Amino acid sequence: MSHKVQRYEGKHIVVHFDAARCIHAGNCVRGLPNVFRAGVKGPWIFPDEADAAELAALIRTCPSGALTYERDGEAEEEMAPEINSVTIEADGPLRVHADYTLNGEKPDCFRATLCRCGASRLKPYCDGAHKEAGFADNGQCPAGDLETVIAGGTLEITAIPDGPLILKGPCEVRDADGRAVNRGEEFVLCRCGASENKPYCDGRHAVIGFRG
Repeated sequence: MSHKVQRYEGKHIVVHFDAARCIHAGNCVRGLPNVFRAGVKGPWIFPDEADAAELAALIRTCPSGALTYERDGEAEEEMAPEINSVTIEADGPLRVHADYTLNGEKPDCFRATLCRCGASRLKPYCDGAHKEAGFADNGQCPAGDLETVIAGGTLEITAIPDGPLILKGPCEVRDADGRAVNRGEEFVLCRCGASENKPYCDGRHAVIGFRG
């Protein structure tokens, strides 16, 4: 990406913040308000105001992956989740927590929020534009195949130009309440915002002339 990632150095931890990917979930500000100081001018992250291990644990709850960290000069690898999952956020993005690749590239953590309203300027990532666009979807869908047992492995996510997200690999789809609604090895998910079968693609991206 061409945008700049902010870097905040502490004695035992370095925090990286990618503002473009932030969806303002608020986990950081609520969890450690002395470290993450919302509404201030200039630098707003103060890593030494918390124990490094506690801060690292909180950063791992950032759903978008906008926050990452290094410990004592070395990138500390997060543990991959036991089950790759994609959660449908109500009126918002798809929240990925998985050992995944995106368009063939390995990310810097196991977390991401991907646009499903069609309005993000940072596609395939969410940039919060769903709020301005008035995107509305309750994040619920009928249960699919819950009998399939999925093992560990890499989830390959591909954003098809002007089309849907193709997911290949073990994955569990979860609704906005965190309940599993489908399990399998391949899914085609809407990212134009117009599907009448959300979160799945029904081909309407072609009807509305989606670009992205």
